Amino acid sequence: MAEEIQVTQTLDAKGLCCPIPILKTKRAIDGMAKDEVLKVLTTDPGSQKDMPAWARRTGNILLKVEETPGVLAFYIRKAD
Repeated sequence: MAEEIQVTQTLDAKGLCCPIPILKTKRAIDGMAKDEVLKVLTTDPGSQKDMPAWARRTGNILLKVEETPGVLAFYIRKAD
């Protein structure tokens, strides 16, 4: 059985276009403690590539991506 991800905070970035979802994600992650998990909701199709690239570049961990009609959900664990 898969372990459930414990979300610390949810960021609703639906309706926002690049680069705003990334900027809001950075601001939210910066205010979190190590190992806390941010769930980001976005409708920007560019986020499919942008969010994983941002996580790799910043050293944060992209745990999971969920896609429902029109909405992407990214689960990101703060690394440091």
